[in-house]
Amino acid sequence: MKYVANEDLKAHLLPSPEDPDAIFRFAMLFNGYEHFGSLEACAAEAHARRRETLTDLRNELFFNCRSARFQGADFFIEDYRELYPLLLKAVKALQLEKKTYQSE
Repeated sequence: MKYVANEDLKAHLLPSPEDPDAIFRFAMLFNGYEHFGSLEACAAEAHARRRETLTDLRNELFFNCRSARFQGADFFIEDYRELYPLLLKAVKALQLEKKTYQSE
């Protein structure tokens, strides 16, 4: 699976909150298990719901999607609807920061 770094995310990559398959595919562009070193660490970070960084947001979505799939549920859709505006804001802020840095 190909992962996408935070720096490479673009706002147009965020799927519609009405497309569960696209939400799941987007969530899998990040791997919380690898990023945090274990399932347990990933879960702890996701359950903390810090939502302070793009990594926090992506990990929460990743873990919720994996959990929902394991349980045969679709609760990740509602989670994404809640996270979507926060993800959009974080991605746009990172793009602006990157653009500002490049122009200096």
